[in-house]
Amino acid sequence: MRLLREVRALLGNYQLKSGIYHHERGESSQAIEYLTRAHEETQSSESDRATALYYLTQAHIAAAEGAEEAGQVDRAIEAYRQALALTPDYPDIHFRLAVLCERFDLVGDALEAYRSALAIHAGYVEARVRLAFLLLRDARTDEARAEFAAARDHAARAIDEPFRKGVAALEAGDARLAGDFMRAAFLFRPESFDLHFRRGLRFLREGAFEPAIEDLRQAIALRSDFADVHNYVGVACGEAGRWEDAIAAFRSALETRPDYSIARLNLSFALARAGREGEAGEELRAILARDPDNLPAATKLEELSAPKRDKIRSQGGPP
Repeated sequence: MRLLREVRALLGNYQLKSGIYHHERGESSQAIEYLTRAHEETQSSESDRATALYYLTQAHIAAAEGAEEAGQVDRAIEAYRQALALTPDYPDIHFRLAVLCERFDLVGDALEAYRSALAIHAGYVEARVRLAFLLLRDARTDEARAEFAAARDHAARAIDEPFRKGVAALEAGDARLAGDFMRAAFLFRPESFDLHFRRGLRFLREGAFEPAIEDLRQAIALRSDFADVHNYVGVACGEAGRWEDAIAAFRSALETRPDYSIARLNLSFALARAGREGEAGEELRAILARDPDNLPAATKLEELSAPKRDKIRSQGGPP
C-alpha cells in the first residue's frame, strides 16, 4: 500500500487499479496479470507505467515468498527472476534469490546472486558475509578470505561514518539528528529491521493501521534513511485519520529522497485532508510541472481550485 486509498481511487488506468487491488488482497497471479498489461500498455502515462512497474515487481516478490513458504522452490526462483527482469538494480531481490538458492544447495546460482547484489551495493555487509561463508564451504579459501576482509572493512565504515556524523551533530546541539546517526552506527541489525518492516507491511495490508505504524516506526528507529518506510508510515497514519502525523512522515520520506514522487503525491492529498489547501496546491502544481499526465494530481488540484460552493456539493454537503 504505497499510495493513499484516496489517491488510488483517482487512478484512471483500469488495469493499474485492478492490479493494485489484487496485490493488496494478496492475490499475486491476478495482480501480475493486470499490472503486466498496465506496464506494457503504450497508451499508459509515464506515471502509470512507473507505478505499474513498482507494484508488478512487488507482486512477483509476493509470489516468490508464497511459493517459498509452500516449498515450491522452482516457482519461487522463477518469480524472483521475473522480479529482477523488471527491476534488475534492486539488490535485496538478488540477495533473497541467493539465500533461497543457498538453502537448496544451488551453490553456483547462490554465488552469482550474492555477487550481483554486491555489484549494485558494495556495502551490503550481510550479502558479503554470506558470500564469504559460501565460498569457505566450497573450499575456495582465498576468495573467502578476501570477502571476509572486505566485509570487515565495510562493517567498520558502517559504524565509523555515522558515528563521526553523530558526534558532529552533538557538537552542533542537534540531539535528534545525533540520535539518528548513533542508531545507524550501533543499533542497526538487518534481521531486526527486516522483521519490523515486513510485519508492518503485513499489518498495513490487513488494515491494522495502529500496529502497522508501531512496527514501521521501530524499523525507522533501526534505519532512518529508508524513504519507503517513512512513506508507509504516512500511508498508515493517513488511513487511520491521523493527517498531521501522515504529513510529517511524508515530509521525512522526501527529506531522505527529494525525487520520491509518490511520497509527494501522498503528501499533497494529506495536506488537503488536513485543511492545508494552499500547501496542497503548491505540491500538486510541483508534481504536474514534472508529470503533466498525473491524473490524481490534476483531479485533486481541479477540486481544490473549484469555488467553495462546488467543493461542498462534491463532498456531499448541502446545495
